[in-house]
Amino acid sequence: GLIGFALSLTGQGDLLILVAVFGATLSYVLMMAAHITLRIRRPKMERPYRTPGGIFTSGLALVLACIAVVAGFLVDPRVVIGAAVIYAVFIAYFALYSRHHLVAGTPEEEFAAIQKAEEALH
Repeated sequence: GLIGFALSLTGQGDLLILVAVFGATLSYVLMMAAHITLRIRRPKMERPYRTPGGIFTSGLALVLACIAVVAGFLVDPRVVIGAAVIYAVFIAYFALYSRHHLVAGTPEEEFAAIQKAEEALH
């Protein structure tokens, strides 16, 4: 948000849009890769929603999102490289520090802790 606000003050709105597009397409790439990975590793897992076309449509969306990332790089490499560096810094911060200092666990861990506490009362 701060980076976007700073870019909006410079009068270079096209750079702001390119950073947003890079973030969105990177998100699409990660979502499609995660979907394909989950469908391959756990094909029998019960799902409330099935993607029409399954892995094929997710694979097609993954290819298109990768093309969009490359297209953004061709439009203005410095913006995409800058955004990638910023993402890398935040990912490194999470991987090296933040994930070891999380306050709450996963919902499954919370439910297990509640169940254990309830069993201790009885």
